[in-house]
Amino acid sequence: MTIEVEWRDYDVIVVGSGGAGSAAADAAAAEGARVLVVSKDPIACSDTKISEGNATVRGTVSDADTEQVLSDNLRVSGADLPLPALTDAYAKDSRPAYDWYRAHGLRPKINQDRKGPFARPLAKGGHTVARSVGHKNAGVAFSHAAWDAVVEGAHIDYLEDAWFLDLAVEGAENGAPGRVAGGLVYHAASGTLVAVRAPAVVMASGGLNTLYFPKTDTMRGNTGDGYAAAARAGADLVDMEQVQFLPFCLTAPASYEGLLVGEPSTASFLGVLRDRHGKVILDGVYLRTRAECSAAIMRAVADGRGTDDGGAYLDLTANARLPRSGKGFMRYLETSMPSAYRTARQALSKPAVRCEESWEVRPAAHYTMGGIRVDATGASVGGADDGTAAAGLSGLFAAGQAMGGVFGANRLGSTALTENVVFGLRAGRGAADHARTHSRATGDDAFRSLIAAAVAQFGQSGDQAPAHLKLELQRAAWDCIGPARTADSLNRMDAVIDDLADRAGRAAVPDYALWNQAFIEWVELRSLLDVARAVTAAARERDASVGGHVRLDRPQVSILAQPYSTVVRGQAANDGVLRFHANRARRPRTPAMRLLAMRLKDAWRKVQAKVLCLLPPALLDPILDRRYRAILGPGDAAPAVSPGGPAAAVADAAE
Repeated sequence: MTIEVEWRDYDVIVVGSGGAGSAAADAAAAEGARVLVVSKDPIACSDTKISEGNATVRGTVSDADTEQVLSDNLRVSGADLPLPALTDAYAKDSRPAYDWYRAHGLRPKINQDRKGPFARPLAKGGHTVARSVGHKNAGVAFSHAAWDAVVEGAHIDYLEDAWFLDLAVEGAENGAPGRVAGGLVYHAASGTLVAVRAPAVVMASGGLNTLYFPKTDTMRGNTGDGYAAAARAGADLVDMEQVQFLPFCLTAPASYEGLLVGEPSTASFLGVLRDRHGKVILDGVYLRTRAECSAAIMRAVADGRGTDDGGAYLDLTANARLPRSGKGFMRYLETSMPSAYRTARQALSKPAVRCEESWEVRPAAHYTMGGIRVDATGASVGGADDGTAAAGLSGLFAAGQAMGGVFGANRLGSTALTENVVFGLRAGRGAADHARTHSRATGDDAFRSLIAAAVAQFGQSGDQAPAHLKLELQRAAWDCIGPARTADSLNRMDAVIDDLADRAGRAAVPDYALWNQAFIEWVELRSLLDVARAVTAAARERDASVGGHVRLDRPQVSILAQPYSTVVRGQAANDGVLRFHANRARRPRTPAMRLLAMRLKDAWRKVQAKVLCLLPPALLDPILDRRYRAILGPGDAAPAVSPGGPAAAVADAAE
């Protein structure tokens, strides 16, 4: 068939319209650039919209909350994988980033004494200072600001229902990345291919968690399109093995599968994890990291001791059973993570909600901490250690979940909404500046092969359905590169990817252009296959457990080991399949004595927890009653915590 190709010219293309994409578009337009925003979903419908609505704002409570303190918090929590230049940039810009949301309609409650928003009263775990600002209407308020920036912005055009297919690149030679000439887009709503000439592209296209669907609590559009397109064009990716899995998500009913019902802290003082036979597989749950909880569940599943739905039982009954402290625990459960508890109340039976029965839970993918390798301006970098823009893909920028290097092995709670705008604004300005100094491509040669490949896919005959292949890939990804991995599972993943890539070449796609769902499924399948290869290659290079990367067949990374980030670069093989080569980038290490002190403190807390559980009920009940009274305070409500932050998995702060 012949599909119409529409040609357009812009200075900057922004892929994605959530917090990061909208900030990038706004900043680039403010610099005088003509901007096109490309979005699969309606503008601003992203993970920003479904977030808990907590943002990190440095200096909200104390002038002692310096840039150095916040930057250190990010690096230590990320196991020294974060790039100092990026954490410094984050710390420097966190307040202007929040002001950007306010300029586009966010309305926090204002502390008149400090002329700024109120922070939550307690510092979230990993944060040494209270700086997390909450909002009653959660992520919706932030997504409205994103929508306002794009729709109301001058010099910004946008395409919804549009899939960014590939970067057009010219000048690549001898294995070195070239420079961006634009990008090719499938606009499903009009049934056209849109070839956009532009010297700069900002990837703000979210994460890859749909690779693990339905075991994820994020938006379904997270199919790794930005990582895949960048890698196919020759850009480096960093720390792709670092996916944040939250351990306690629902296995059923189907409409609630993957949704969060708790964090390790939810287990409180007496909660345990049990296998299908009722045997305890993990105690002291509230002091465990997410990775420990997820690994315990997946070990039980691998040993045949998991539940029928591939999970384990979170047993909270001992907390609720004690006559005095049981009431305090239930109030703590209801108020510490109210949105998670509401989900549990809607999905589970009444006895389970009263904690008279255990909850069946399973980990779910929550956030992608790796991504496109960039510098503090958001520009693609390559080369050793921190890398340089001169060795990266010229004209490519990234922000939000699409970028890597700021969170490393762990992301602190409330940091993502701020990160979106800090690096969205930086990437947008960087892209506009790049466009000013680099003219558009003189010819359209960089587009010809991309257009030919896309056109050829329409009307492709075959015996494979892309949607079914996606499901096979998602099942394999969960088993092989999910929350627990081994050398054998990584090898099996490679075999599955090879098989699915071969079958994807025989995918059947109808010959009509207007909203061709099979073509869309094929496009997303291609992205998911590429990012699955990237995750597998990085996971193989990371030969010990750290943060979100758990190797069941390898030890925890030594506190004396030299920290490193994994870097993967793709190269098309003779069969056209993208293969990844992995190497390491050195990172500075936190002093060993400081890390040793953290480990000893964590071990001592776990010993105390075990002793507590051995006390007879007559002694234990009043002790816990006093603890809950202290937690709840005069307001009879626990300090709310957000999913994904060490406040809800306190041991993560010690990693």
